[in-house]
Amino acid sequence: MRDPWADETEGPRPFAIGYRKGTGEGLVYGGLFVAGLGGVAVATGSGPAFLVLIAAGLLATFHYYPLVEAGRPKLGANAGGLFIEGIGFIDWAEIADLELYRTSVRSIVLSNLIVTLTRPLEDAVVKREAQPVWRMLMARCYTRKTPTRIEVPLHTMQGDAEEILALLRAYRPAR
Repeated sequence: MRDPWADETEGPRPFAIGYRKGTGEGLVYGGLFVAGLGGVAVATGSGPAFLVLIAAGLLATFHYYPLVEAGRPKLGANAGGLFIEGIGFIDWAEIADLELYRTSVRSIVLSNLIVTLTRPLEDAVVKREAQPVWRMLMARCYTRKTPTRIEVPLHTMQGDAEEILALLRAYRPAR
């Protein structure tokens, strides 16, 4: 007899992850703190030179805000492709290789997902993510090394880098 509560879905499971809590709080809240100090200095009559301090603090907060943004996926996968925030969905057939590159700085292990494409990124994207212009000035969750190579830092993401790589590789078609 078949179990009616058994999960009968076959194949890989879709997922989406964001930044780990604590990744960017220091940068964002530090920028606000610096802007606040500049505001107090201007309010107490220390001079307009402290307006630069306010601007620098607010610009840092604006730029690094995506690091503390909750509920917005940065990396994900489903049958439609690999999702990278700021890019959109990349078709699985366009991905030549997925690899994990690890390095360490003292006792901190840094893990990057290296996505190698079969053709330039502009041609490999099947569904581009629409973003407002101001969002392009903010920190991104990826680095584009060449037209066919993208690096996504996984050490800042929720979850284990090996598990994320295994979930992504489950979607790649057999070659």
